[in-house]
Amino acid sequence: MTAARTTSWNVAMGASPGPLDLTVPPSHVDGQIPTALRGGRALSNGPGWTHIGGRMAHPFDGHGYVRSFELQPDGGVRLRAEFVQTPSYVAERQAGRLLHRGLATNVSARFWENIRFGPRRNVANTTITRWGDQLLAGWEAGAPHGLDPVTLETRGEEDFGGIITGQATLAHMHKDHQQGRLTLCSVAPGRRTSFTFRELDGDEQLVATAHAEIDGTLFTHDYALTPSWYVLGGNPLRLKGGELAKTLMGAGTMLGSVEPDARRPGVLHLVPRSGEGPVRTVTLPDPCFVVHFGNAFERDGSIIVDVCAFERFEFGQEFGYSGPDKPFDPGHPESRGPQRLLRITIAPGADTATWERLTDHGVDFPRFHPDHEGQQTPRLFGATRKDTRYSDPFDSVIGVDLLDRQRPVQLWTAPDTVFVGEPLFAPDPEHPDQGHVLAILSDGLAEQTTLAIFDATALAAGPVASVPLPLLPIAFHGDWEPPA
Repeated sequence: MTAARTTSWNVAMGASPGPLDLTVPPSHVDGQIPTALRGGRALSNGPGWTHIGGRMAHPFDGHGYVRSFELQPDGGVRLRAEFVQTPSYVAERQAGRLLHRGLATNVSARFWENIRFGPRRNVANTTITRWGDQLLAGWEAGAPHGLDPVTLETRGEEDFGGIITGQATLAHMHKDHQQGRLTLCSVAPGRRTSFTFRELDGDEQLVATAHAEIDGTLFTHDYALTPSWYVLGGNPLRLKGGELAKTLMGAGTMLGSVEPDARRPGVLHLVPRSGEGPVRTVTLPDPCFVVHFGNAFERDGSIIVDVCAFERFEFGQEFGYSGPDKPFDPGHPESRGPQRLLRITIAPGADTATWERLTDHGVDFPRFHPDHEGQQTPRLFGATRKDTRYSDPFDSVIGVDLLDRQRPVQLWTAPDTVFVGEPLFAPDPEHPDQGHVLAILSDGLAEQTTLAIFDATALAAGPVASVPLPLLPIAFHGDWEPPA
C-alpha cells in the first residue's frame, strides 16, 4: 500500500462534511445522466463522524450519515445528506466527545471510565432501505431508525408496532418483491443462538414469522432467502477468555473478545420460511466465514446460494482500523486474504454441498437485480481489487455473468488513490440483464467524491457519467430507488 493511497484512505475515512443540500447542474457532469435513470435516486449510509473528541471510533461505531443522490429530470444531481439523529448522536454532538461504548470502541483510555453501561450505542450507520412511507437506517444490534423519505429527517427508532422492541435486529433487510414483503431477522446470541424472521407487507403489517435456534454462538451480519428458505452462514464464534475479562473491566471491546472458531466446519443453515419443520444444516467443502450473501434461488429441487466467503477472518481491524489514537492502515485487510465469490449448490434433501468459485477476484458488496431476490438472476456486481490477492480496500467494480460461466468478468479499475464503494444496480425495466451500475468513488487526496454511472453491459469502458461532489465519508450499504 503506497503512502499516497494510505493518505487518501485516511482523509476519506475521516471526512465529516455535515448536513448538505446542493445541486450539481448538468453542465458540471462529465458525460450525461442516462435518461432511464432520471427521476430515480441512489441512497447510501455509513459512518459520517468517527473522529470524536480526539478519539477515533471504529467505523462500526461512527454515527450514521445518510446520503441521497437524486437524479434530476434535466440531467443534474441533487445531493442531500443528513446525520441520523439517534440519541447517541445527539448526546455526543452536544458533548463533543464519546459518551457511549460501542461494539469496538471505548469511551476513554482510562479503563475505569468505560465500566459504566449507558444506553446501547445504536448509530444507525449500516444500511438504508426504502419501505412504505419511510427510509429505514439499519444497525447491527438494535432497531432501525425511520427517516422521512424526502427530507431525511429522523423520525425515531422503528419497532413496527412493537414487534422488534428490545431485540437486536440485523441491519440487512431483504425485499421479496414477488410477494411484496420486507423481511427482518432478529438475533439473540448465547450457547444456542436464536433467530426470529419476520415478514411485513407494504403497509408494514406482520404477515409471517419463522423462528429457529441453532447450537453455538454465531456471527450473523447478512442472510439470503428463497421462496422456501432463509439461508444463514454458520460462522461459529468462540470467546477469548482473557479479552472478555478485559472488556468487562473496561480495558477491551466486545469485538475484540470473540474470534471465529476455525476448528468447526463451514456450514449453511436453512430455516423454513413457512415457520414449520426443522432447520437443515448443510456442511460445506471447507471451513469458511460468510459476511455477505449474493442471491439465492431454487432450481429443480436444489438450492443455489452465492456468497462472499473468507477462508479466515479476524475481528477488530476492519477498514484498517488501528485503534483510537492511530491513523487507519488500509494494509490491514490485505493480511487476511480476499473474499471468494462462491456458488454453493445443495442437492434436494442433501446435508452436504458443493461449490465453485465464480472469479479469481476477491469480491464483496454483491448486488444484483433488486426484483430478483430469491429468484435466478443473470448478473452480479460487486466491489473488488484489480490485484486478485486482495479484496478490500476496493479499487474496482466487477460484473459477473451468472448464466454464461465461460464469459470473462467485466472489470473497471479506478485511478491509484481512488477507492470504490458498493455498486448499485439500476435495472432496465424491459431488459433484466441490462441497466446501469452506480458507484461512489472516494479520492481523499483530491478531497472529492464522484458518483460514477456505468453501462452495466460495458463496465470496462468506464463511466458514461461522472458527477463531482464534495468529499463524503466512506459508506457501507445503499439502495436504488427507481423513477416513480
